[in-house]
Amino acid sequence: MLPALPAAAQGLPDDNPVWGIAAQPKLRGWLADRAAQDATASLWWLDPDARDAGGPGTIADAVRAAPGWMALAAPGNGSLAIVTQHGRARPLVSINGMALPGQAALLPALGDADLLLADGPGGGAAAGSLAQDLRRPEARLAGAGEFAAGGFGSRRLVGRLDVPLATGVRLGIGGQLQHDLGWLHNVRTGERLNRGQRAGLSALADIDLAPGLRWALSASYHRSQAGNLPASACDPRQPGRCDGRFTASPATTRLAFDAPGLWGPISADLARLHLGQRTDLQLYGSDLAWESGRFSLALHNGFARQTGRQALDLAGQGLVARSNLTGQQHRLALAVDFNILRLGLEAGVEDRRETRLAADSLAGMVLADRRISQQQSDRYVEGRASWQASGRLELAGALRLTDTALTLDVTDQRGGCAPCLAAPGGQRQTAQLLTGDVSAGFALGEALLFVRSARTARLPGWNLLARNGAGLAALPRETGWHHEAGVKGDLFGNHLRINAAAFIDRTRSPVSPLLGLDPLAVVDPGTAVMRNHGLDLWASARPLRQLELAGSLALQQARWQGAAPAGGPPRPLHAPDVSAGLSAAWHQRLAGAGADLVPRVTARWRSAMQVAAAGLLQAPGGLAPAGWQIDAALQLDISEGGWLVSLECENCLDQLMVDGAVAGGATLNRPRWWQLRFLRRF
Repeated sequence: MLPALPAAAQGLPDDNPVWGIAAQPKLRGWLADRAAQDATASLWWLDPDARDAGGPGTIADAVRAAPGWMALAAPGNGSLAIVTQHGRARPLVSINGMALPGQAALLPALGDADLLLADGPGGGAAAGSLAQDLRRPEARLAGAGEFAAGGFGSRRLVGRLDVPLATGVRLGIGGQLQHDLGWLHNVRTGERLNRGQRAGLSALADIDLAPGLRWALSASYHRSQAGNLPASACDPRQPGRCDGRFTASPATTRLAFDAPGLWGPISADLARLHLGQRTDLQLYGSDLAWESGRFSLALHNGFARQTGRQALDLAGQGLVARSNLTGQQHRLALAVDFNILRLGLEAGVEDRRETRLAADSLAGMVLADRRISQQQSDRYVEGRASWQASGRLELAGALRLTDTALTLDVTDQRGGCAPCLAAPGGQRQTAQLLTGDVSAGFALGEALLFVRSARTARLPGWNLLARNGAGLAALPRETGWHHEAGVKGDLFGNHLRINAAAFIDRTRSPVSPLLGLDPLAVVDPGTAVMRNHGLDLWASARPLRQLELAGSLALQQARWQGAAPAGGPPRPLHAPDVSAGLSAAWHQRLAGAGADLVPRVTARWRSAMQVAAAGLLQAPGGLAPAGWQIDAALQLDISEGGWLVSLECENCLDQLMVDGAVAGGATLNRPRWWQLRFLRRF
């Protein structure tokens, strides 16, 4: 919840000669065994120590500290996520190398994580990538347990355990459970809505088959029933009372969607759903890696299955749906290292299928009731090369050719429909996409200067929530360029870490962030062009032994070049011009206690942000007002015993912020909330 430096979880014992910035993480894959600060790209990461110290509950909570990124619970259905990077929507989100399926990804709880890494556009990630790695088990009995309780009846359990099963065989298991009673008050029924219910289990077996040959098997399950319905700060029945988050709906969570007189008759396979939402995700992966001398070979196979249901009452509009998503990916990568020259070749196959049964109604009239299925198949080959000279200069490049094909199947489930829902212009799309990136880095003292350019392209397919034929037209191919130049380094004897990059982006026919979330908000971008330029900066410092500072700043100007898409927002969605965060912590050693008393405070500010095409009650013109928020914590860190006790508050001053919009209603941030958290590491 609170951005924290990795050093925070390590404590500051008196005999520790190193009290600067903690060691940076090692990257995997093509950048295997390279430190993140040495990569010629703008990166942001959260490591396990920072997670333990800050305690973010979800990936979205953690990414708040990443400049240029916006990650929030999706408006309407809080089990899903809305993620943008520099205004580009739907980045590649993965867990242990397996991409999350679907037009709208699940928002998982953050539990048994090794590294959360955010990277910019490039390769197969047209809008950047957000990758979470499961914790690789240690060769000894180790782990951690966490329990937290707080406001709105919230409870959280997080556990990790590493078990050596035999020589060269290690097993890591983890789990998390989050539950609260909800913070949105329905003044008509007395219920509390927008509950934050999430759970997950994960397991990773790390097996040394032979010298240089390792096999990792992973499995994870994630479930979410979290809500994010539109709300107002004032009680609709008592307009003078503006001290919470309120809604007024005649429906209850125990009510089935086909209740008489509420939404009208819909197909039987949807009618009996009760109000609420749930998403279940299963991921299975296999990674076989071999290394011998200059050569390394890696084979990855992954499978995913996600099911979902939702039945939402949005100010009289009824949205009900079931979804079934499956995906598989297979890739083979070969790398050859000649010291100053490194070459890589990768080939892969990815198949995904997404099926949605959805019905929409308004004031008892059924607007649409349909079954839409989209299947996508990708085949790609990618070559990479990097060259280093004198240990100071590095040049790198990559080129990827992807053959992609999408097919659509549509069934209108309204009896006697006239006209029936059909896709205009055919139900198949094919394309060959050529993408790539080039970069250069130059080491200057303790700093690394770098430049990078990336070409991106993707086929988004169709709007699977379309209500009519016009809305079901195939979305055009998105193409773009991303250019950045920056500096990074650990300076002044590791007392200051800085990452700064100026960027210029250009995207033609950008995908809407609300694709797969709001049936009314997705419009055909046509040939509209989004331009963006700005600066991303994040830094951390230890100017004093006791003082820990961290901050981030994102400046951008995301605008349409020429006219906005017909019927679309006047500015790109979820791309505020300015967002900033600053956190500070003081480590006060308690003499004779073997512990540190650590007060923390974090301030975040965001400028006005476009969240909808049309005006809302709390967002005139669809523009959410600027807002700020203060988080704080008081921690007792007993590093020698592995204990951390933390009393925390989020939005401590109870500031109101509009985070999004769906079906003409605004979704709001959570009101002031607190928790007491206990963590034990061993």
